[in-house]
Amino acid sequence: MVPVVDARMYHFAARGLYNGLVLLGDDETGSYWDHITGECVYGSSRGKRMEVRPVLHTNVKEALKKWPDLSIALSSFDNEWHRQAEEMAESKRTAQLPPEFPGTMGEEDDRLPRMTSGVGVVGNGACRFYPVETLRQSGGVIRDELEGKMITIRLTEEGFPMVESEQVETPLHLFTRWYGFSYTYPQCEVYRKIED
Repeated sequence: MVPVVDARMYHFAARGLYNGLVLLGDDETGSYWDHITGECVYGSSRGKRMEVRPVLHTNVKEALKKWPDLSIALSSFDNEWHRQAEEMAESKRTAQLPPEFPGTMGEEDDRLPRMTSGVGVVGNGACRFYPVETLRQSGGVIRDELEGKMITIRLTEEGFPMVESEQVETPLHLFTRWYGFSYTYPQCEVYRKIED
């Protein structure tokens, strides 16, 4: 997201959970924002929306290959922050939600297991979820049509999905868990590999 609302820079922090997803709060109005869509969902800014852009995933090694002059900054955090970071990392390794998350969740979409990793692609009206496992079974590349436009989803060397489009602008996409995408886009489709 681009943290600009009405041509003014806003300042955000994690302020809550809803459907197992982080809600951002802004310091300027105290409103709450969906961190995926950029839409304000509660408060005086309700109905406003920030511009959203795809987040590209990489690691330091690959980033330095791509941008050799890149500067890397290391931050220093206290022990409590490290403990919480380790808990979150462990929950990701074991594909479990942190204990506080499930209590915030409504009825789930059971078309896929909750913690299925994948890339969600969002068009102007249609959206589709591509499970990473389906991408692997397809040789790491899927070509598909979304809203009459051809897109290619491929796994990078680091194992992250990347979306490309033959059109000028690549559609919004995010690497996420199924539960987060299906709560955010409840009418989404699930890509199914067509067997030969």
